[in-house]
Amino acid sequence: MKENKGALPPRTVAEQILWLRQDVPTTPMHVLKLVYLCHGWMLGIFDRGLITEPAEAWRYGPVVPTVYHTYKSFRGDPIATPLADKSADLDENQNELLGAVLRAYQGYSAWELSAITHQPGTPWHEVYNGGLGEGAIIPDSVIKKHYVERLHKENEG
Repeated sequence: MKENKGALPPRTVAEQILWLRQDVPTTPMHVLKLVYLCHGWMLGIFDRGLITEPAEAWRYGPVVPTVYHTYKSFRGDPIATPLADKSADLDENQNELLGAVLRAYQGYSAWELSAITHQPGTPWHEVYNGGLGEGAIIPDSVIKKHYVERLHKENEG
């Protein structure tokens, strides 16, 4: 069995997402939502977090502040930074999960990803509209519960 490397800095995950999507124009919002989705599915499938920092409930859905601040200067434009393969920093499950999530969401625009992550019943909606508001941390326990439920629904249907 390969070593479980544990949770990663969110920037490492973002950089690997950019590496894997290097032929696809990827905006900061794409990266923000894909980091969050990968983290959610990691919690739901493997019962462990992908990133070392919490997601926060912002106006347009969940955001990991480190990722936001790293790429915010690109605004709505594709991120144009030197890319490096970070797959060696991830364990086998993390690498497979990133690939699967990126394939599953490859056809979605940044705004569609945002809409997915803040629909009624999502962890963001529960925290943001549940009285905690802008900037509140979205607990991993809430994210995990949501993705476990989604996994069960997808396995039933």
